[in-house]
Amino acid sequence: MNRWKSFKIKESKGFTTADVVVSVSTIVIFIGLITSLFYNFYLTATAKNRNAIATNCLIDVIEEVKLMKYEEIENNKIDLLIETLEANQTIPKGYQVNATIQPYNEIQGNENKSDLIKILKVTVNYTVQDKNEKIEISTVITK
Repeated sequence: MNRWKSFKIKESKGFTTADVVVSVSTIVIFIGLITSLFYNFYLTATAKNRNAIATNCLIDVIEEVKLMKYEEIENNKIDLLIETLEANQTIPKGYQVNATIQPYNEIQGNENKSDLIKILKVTVNYTVQDKNEKIEISTVITK
């Protein structure tokens, strides 16, 4: 038993400089990783949200045009419709919506066809993270 008493165990009181440096470095690395993960999540969520709003703008324009009478569907009336949707804030600021209508019988090679179909092409331009994005949908409107 006396043999164990001859070993002197150093008492640990406080932290050494190496302990503090290692722990602070570890914390800084983890905080950096977590911050970058949250930032990337925020950017992705923002881009998806802006895309969803642009898609809703497209759908709103298409639905409103489909409610119009076939004979009334013209480019100038669609432009007025888009201005009205922008004024009502159905189309939010930051989204540029353009729509064109083209009768099927005015397309080259179809001149001898009856006026039964019009092609509606709606485009929404918007920016995400300083990049211009564009969504475009074409649909057919029948008489």
